[in-house]
Amino acid sequence: MGCYQVFAVGAATVMFAALAMAPTPTISRETEKPAKLNTEVEHCRSIKDEQARKRCYEQANSSASPSPSSEPGTWQLARTPNPAGGPDSISITKITDAGGSDHDIAGLMLRCGEGATTEVLVVLAESLPPRTHPKVTVVAGATTTDFTGSVVTPGVVLLPEKASALVEHTWQSTSELTVSITANRRSLHGVIPLNDIGTAMQTLQSNCAETAHGR
Repeated sequence: MGCYQVFAVGAATVMFAALAMAPTPTISRETEKPAKLNTEVEHCRSIKDEQARKRCYEQANSSASPSPSSEPGTWQLARTPNPAGGPDSISITKITDAGGSDHDIAGLMLRCGEGATTEVLVVLAESLPPRTHPKVTVVAGATTTDFTGSVVTPGVVLLPEKASALVEHTWQSTSELTVSITANRRSLHGVIPLNDIGTAMQTLQSNCAETAHGR
């Protein structure tokens, strides 16, 4: 993975953690967030203690929320400029319920890949050593799939191409994914709701196509 790809994942992760929660699961095209929120999330990422870091993320998400009754589950479209001057990185993300004490999974990120593929990344509330390859188990309805993931930044796990095929077809017929990640004698768990994933995929793919045509 090139330097720009790592930068794009990291930048998208920072934006992801600071996304506001909307009352209903809709697609948002807001790609610019207040600098204060980005600063808060950068601060959270620098905290070494995992419990303190999780509380920091929850507080940042709470401050971004328009009301206490708002629900998680908004897909957020993000465009990350390429610092080298190449094509932007386009991704769409869904945040999970950060209030769950047993949730180590922060959410799901879908990103434009090479050609017409969609890269699937799991965003963590915890951190894992970069360049490691944890075991990832995803339960979608009655289907359980095991993957060997790749930690591209401490809080993001990239799933292999098999996940791309699943998210474009099988996973669109289920309401949520139950995710378990095992690495270095640690076990992380979480549930990712998939409301409106079909619409989210269409939004992402249309933006991927626009970026590709603009090259």
